[in-house]
Formats: sequence, C-alpha cells, structure tokens
Amino acid sequence: MGGYNTNNILLINLPIQTYLQKDFSSDTQYNPSLGLISLGTWLELNGYLATVIDLCYHRMPFKEVIDNIEQLQPILIGISVYTENIDLAKLFAEKIKSVYPHVPIVLGGPHPTLVPEDGMESQYVDYIIRKEGESTMLELVEAIESNEYLIKLDDIDGLVFKRDGRIIKNKLRKQCTDLDIAPLVKRDLVDLSKYKEIINIFTSRGCPGRCIYCSATTLSGATYRVRNIENVFMEIVMMRALLNTKVMKIYIVDDTFTAIPDRVKKFTELMTEYDPDIYWHCESRIDVMSEELLNLMSENKCIAIQYGIESASQEVLDSIRKGIDLTKARKIIDYTYKKKIFLCLSFMVGHFCDTKDTMEETYLFIKEMYEKYRAEIALSFNTPFPGTWQHTHKAKLGLEITADRYKQYSLLDPIVKTDNFTVNDQREIFYKSSKYLARAVKIESLKREWVK
Repeated sequence: MGGYNTNNILLINLPIQTYLQKDFSSDTQYNPSLGLISLGTWLELNGYLATVIDLCYHRMPFKEVIDNIEQLQPILIGISVYTENIDLAKLFAEKIKSVYPHVPIVLGGPHPTLVPEDGMESQYVDYIIRKEGESTMLELVEAIESNEYLIKLDDIDGLVFKRDGRIIKNKLRKQCTDLDIAPLVKRDLVDLSKYKEIINIFTSRGCPGRCIYCSATTLSGATYRVRNIENVFMEIVMMRALLNTKVMKIYIVDDTFTAIPDRVKKFTELMTEYDPDIYWHCESRIDVMSEELLNLMSENKCIAIQYGIESASQEVLDSIRKGIDLTKARKIIDYTYKKKIFLCLSFMVGHFCDTKDTMEETYLFIKEMYEKYRAEIALSFNTPFPGTWQHTHKAKLGLEITADRYKQYSLLDPIVKTDNFTVNDQREIFYKSSKYLARAVKIESLKREWVK
C-alpha cells in the first residue's frame, strides 16, 4: 500500500507561469511555499521527516528529483497543484511512477480541492487531499504505514482515493477555527538564503469579501479566521533569529490583513517595540481602509500596500460584488501616496459585465495611477477558475470560456468572451497598458506570443 519503510515524506512545489507567484516587485519575488512548509512542520511534529523541493523557484533536472527520491525513499510524495499546472502534475506523477511505481503520489492545493476528478482520472495519482491538509495528510500517512490498521481510508475526512476502479470522495474536513494551535512553521525546511530577502508570513486565513471571481471563500471557508497577534509576533522573533540580518522585510500574505484595525494597531505596537528595523507590506481592501489606519501604518514601517481595484467602472465593481466605491478608492490611493507608502494596484479586464467602453475606462485609470503616483500596476485577464461563483454560473453570466488547456488558466491569457467583447478586445487593452505595468507582469505576458 505504501512506499518505502522509512519515516521520510517528500513534498514538491511544481513550477507555474503566473506572475502572481512572483509578487509585484523584483525585490520581493519569490517566497517559499508556506502551505508546504506548514504541512512539513505538522508532519515533523508527529515524528516524520519532511523534505520540501521547490521547483517553482529552484529549477532542477528531473533526474535530480529522481535522485532525491532514491536517497529519501519516502513513504509518499505530496505535490502542490494549481489549475494552471494540473496537467504538469499528472505528467510528473507518471514520470515518477515509471521509476518508482510503488510510491504513493498525493495531490493537494487549490485545483485538486475544487476539482478532485481532474487528478484522480490519472492512473498515476493515488490520493487527493482537499482544503487545508495538515491533519488529513498525517492520517493518510498513518493509514499507509499501518496498512489501514490505525485508521481506515474511508474515515479520513478531506481525502479522495480509489477503490476497485471507483473514485471515493470522503466528506470535507471541518476547518480549524483556532489558528493558534498550529505549530510555528519550520522555516529551515527550505534554504532561506536561496530566496529573496523578504520573508512571507500569514496572520489569517480566508477573506471577508465575496467577489464572484475569487476562490478564497471556496478554499478557506466563509469564515475569516485570524491568529493571535502575539502568536504572529513570536514567529517573527524566530525568523529574526534564524536570518540574523540587520534589516528584515516581511510580506504579510493575508488576503486582507487590515480587515480588523485593532489587530493592525497591536501588530505595529509590537513590531516597533521589538525592532525598528523590521519593514513590512501587505494586501488590503479599499473598503476597510481609513486615513487613521494609514497614519498608523506609515508611522510603523509599512512600506507598501497592494489594493485590488479590478475595474474603473462602478457598475462593473457592483456586478462582481467587489464591495468598493471608486470615489473612496481614489481618496485612499491618494492618501496612501501622501503617507509615502508605495502603491501596488491590481486590475482585471474581461469581467462578464465588461464592455469595450468599461475596459477603456480601466485603461485610462491605470494610466492615471501610474503617471500621478508611479504606482506599480498589475493587469490580468478575468479567469473563471473552477469552484468560483462565476465559473459555476458562467452560462447565466454569458461567459464563454475559450481555453482548451488548463495551462491557459494563468491570468495572463485571455480565455473568456461575451456578446460585448472578444478575446482580442482584451488583448488590445493589455497592449495599450503594457508601458505602465510591473516588469514581471509585462515580460511574462508578452512571452506568450498571442499574435501568431
């Protein structure tokens, strides 16, 4: 049933093309996978040895991956998968199985969570773990090691597996509401010196927003869950000791770090008291920001904020349930700039309710934001990922998906059209905007050679 008779677990992060994994600026690309590190930490806490191979950043020949498997002789191999690289994951599993047919392969991550059938249709994939995987993975390892004596596969919540040619989907695992019971992640599971100097950290899971294009609610649940700020502070202290650097930069990866202003206030108080040479940046929604909060953040080493604007049409914003007001957005952006906090703004074209005119409005807004504030701009194409509200209701919304391969679900390929706009209409907006875009976005997009 299992792989080798060791206590080793191999966790692999596969390459993807989307610039979102590179973050906005060259100073911050790329951070290690917190999901896999958290998974490895939980396994090690329970007596196993976890090895994380990050192929998204540290590219290596496939032979070197095979050499790692030969050296580790793992109980199983876990692979983190997004929609864009699900086909690569299945090919990867096939290649591994051709050399080590007895080692179980497990897929986890956003795409297997939302569409488990896409992975399980491959004869080379043995299991899928849905949603947050720490407890599910541990129970799966125990089931494999004990040949289901300690726990039956049928009793593992969040697991998808095969029996007699049938795909069995167990019920989803209840999500942990107390994030503070999880151990502080073991950053030494990866070689931090190989990454950029900025360190990523999460302080919450989920998002209070209900945008129709976003999978956060489906993946992380409708409840916005937070860590105690003192717990976050302890992790930062540990990171500081591990890195032993004079100046440290932190990227808070929460979907909306500023959703609860009192937490932000407590965070800034602890950071300033502990070490004035720690700088940080985060993502935020416009609707939860205020001048008071920006004053606090700017006075306490916040160096950059990313705002998701998505469209310059209020009608479009209302239709996609973005929940922001453009008048307020302009005021918050202007005040952020005045407080000398670097602006990162993200936009999308190709919303179901977009027209050529509304996309032109978005282009003009992008141009204004760059010329007035020198904001770092990210422009992507609306991509109906499986599991999102807009994907489920695409027929009702009049969205036609033109992609015939999952690798096109990169945010950098226009893959939808409606009666009001074409794929080429979206490309035109991108090309017009390209001079204002962040370098990583521009290069990755233009490399795709849309115009044949």
